[in-house]
Amino acid sequence: MQRSAPYKPYRPKPNQTGAIRYVLILGLLLGTFAIFRSVAGHALSNGSPIKSGIAGYCLDDRDNSAAQGTEADASACNATAAQDWTVTGDTITRGDTHCLAVQNNAQSAGSAVVSNTCDSSAGQIWLRDKSGFINPNSGLCLDVPGGKTGSQLDIANCTNLSRPGETWTATINDSGTPKTTAPCGDTEGQKVACYAEKEWAVWQSGKPNHETLLNNYTDGAPYEEWCADFVSYVYKEAGYPFKGGETDGWDENIAGNIQNLGFTKHAAAGYTPKAGDVAYFNYNGGHVEIVISGGKTPTFIYGNSSAVDPATGNGRMAANTMTSDGSAGQLIYYLSPNGS
Repeated sequence: MQRSAPYKPYRPKPNQTGAIRYVLILGLLLGTFAIFRSVAGHALSNGSPIKSGIAGYCLDDRDNSAAQGTEADASACNATAAQDWTVTGDTITRGDTHCLAVQNNAQSAGSAVVSNTCDSSAGQIWLRDKSGFINPNSGLCLDVPGGKTGSQLDIANCTNLSRPGETWTATINDSGTPKTTAPCGDTEGQKVACYAEKEWAVWQSGKPNHETLLNNYTDGAPYEEWCADFVSYVYKEAGYPFKGGETDGWDENIAGNIQNLGFTKHAAAGYTPKAGDVAYFNYNGGHVEIVISGGKTPTFIYGNSSAVDPATGNGRMAANTMTSDGSAGQLIYYLSPNGS
């Protein structure tokens, strides 16, 4: 049996003593700094603030709490974890686990905004609308009520998105560089939903001419019912162009024909839709929308030919969670891309 070597106490060489003393001092300093961080309130972070239009204030999770229903407010910008947000195409998240949410998925003006565990519910969906954020489920925008900082945020009519209380600027550094959205997901459905969100943001920004955008979506024929054109355009941009479409292979401007272009059909009843699915409504002539967030209450983006856009004389782009429009028609089935 091998015998253990006799114990020898460690004695540093003369030229190591100073280095060890330095390490010990540095460790004490770092420990003190860590204690300071823990008692100073919010833990410090690299910071991805969303700045309010009210100068010097940022979107804030009050007390940096992980509890459900924690109030969201506008507090003085301080680069702490409570103000470390990530803006994607359809959510505003904090720490990869918590999402900005309209409490109880409410749809009325004045409803409170909180931080909840992310669950893809309709109240957690936010789309960029000009300089603000709209919740499609309610059709209302993120708001500092009365412009009073420190008050719990709510949702309000999107009537004046240049008003400081409804203006929000996402940044990634102190120079104010606009924050880019996260990369699109891995599956076909995730990519399609992501590209639909990008087109929504471009359209709502008002910067490009709407008629030019509509020409793109409709392949040069802007004055038509364009819901199907928008779906086929988004699929093409996401890298999944339709084969056998009506024009140039990818273009499809008849809603009912989309079901024949490589999708799996699901009756709406009993099916839980996923991002990238196409929702088919039995309106006169048919109507299609893209699911950007699935689940029990899916969110849709679509070309709305029934609401006239002044710039185009045609329809507008729309987003909501509506699955029935009374006698006009309702959602009857979903079409899932086979790549998802």
